[in-house]
Amino acid sequence: MPRPEKGDFEDCNKSAYNFEYYDSSWELDYMKELEADENVLKWTKNHGIIIPYWDQDGKLRGFKPDFLVQMKESIEIREIKGGHLLKTDQFKRKISAAEEWCKARKMRFRIISRY
Repeated sequence: MPRPEKGDFEDCNKSAYNFEYYDSSWELDYMKELEADENVLKWTKNHGIIIPYWDQDGKLRGFKPDFLVQMKESIEIREIKGGHLLKTDQFKRKISAAEEWCKARKMRFRIISRY
């Protein structure tokens, strides 16, 4: 499980912002990975993207993915998620909506699973 750690990541050379806010230790670790990845040109959590999806009760909800990442060859939406949550009905609905949303925009959707 990620530590319930929140804060500001200030070593952002590939973000348009002076700092990026993280919601867990997994996100903080992933920000460091993005900064070190030579194939990543830019990334942010502060992207404002909300992907609509229908929940199990038929209510329209909004899914805010964790990261918007510009690679050398593509633009991607990435979601950090613990492996134990990948099979829930709600997450499957979010994944499906995100994949369709990205496909319509010629983007990729990736799940980064942490345990």
